[in-house]
Amino acid sequence: MNQDLENLYSSKWGSLLEAASVLPSKAASPLLIKVEQAYIDSDIKVMILGQETDGWYGQLNAGKATVENLMDGYFNYFYQVSGHGENRGKRAFWNRKNFRFFEEKLTEYFSGKSVSFIWNNISKIGNDGRGKPSPSIRKLEREYFNILAEEFAILKPDIVIFTTGSTRDSFIKHHFGNKVQFLPKLSLLGGGLAEQTLNLLAEVKIPQYPDLKAIRIEHPNRRTLSNSVSLNALKQMIEKET
Repeated sequence: MNQDLENLYSSKWGSLLEAASVLPSKAASPLLIKVEQAYIDSDIKVMILGQETDGWYGQLNAGKATVENLMDGYFNYFYQVSGHGENRGKRAFWNRKNFRFFEEKLTEYFSGKSVSFIWNNISKIGNDGRGKPSPSIRKLEREYFNILAEEFAILKPDIVIFTTGSTRDSFIKHHFGNKVQFLPKLSLLGGGLAEQTLNLLAEVKIPQYPDLKAIRIEHPNRRTLSNSVSLNALKQMIEKET
């Protein structure tokens, strides 16, 4: 799995660095995934996606990063190898507002099975700073490093939680096609599903992965819906097929 990821990234790397060297915006290095063996061997694979990094391992424009050191950087940060990622819990994405909550609750839910988690972003390349990637960075990624769908094929998640908010639904459709559907999962008083609730919680149907259980919820910094509601909706989706 890691070799397949490295091959994917390396196949795009030269063209990406060349294009980034003349980019008007300052881009962060891309998020390149490397997993531990426990993920590869796990019964249930869960991917939790954020929006983008706010800076990551230097400026891509400088052309100094390599695929290998960025994959190692991800691995060290995500698995909290000594000296890396130890303070990540201070950020809303990682603490019990988001990642840690779903990690704990889904591990409990699948008691008796091995469950592993992976982190990803809907935008693989962010600003060298904070905020939504600039138009030129989005264009760079989509022309030279449009890899998220291929990562899915390699990482083979069973469950995906897009913690990206409805404002990034177009990004999901960019990666997986216009036939992606966002379906309401919340009921109003009286039992009817309401399109107006789609900004809070949606089931995401990706045609290429008919067995995938995926939801899109609000960004953790702007979340108004209880995580327990989202978790319950996800459980219902899982149990519907069993």
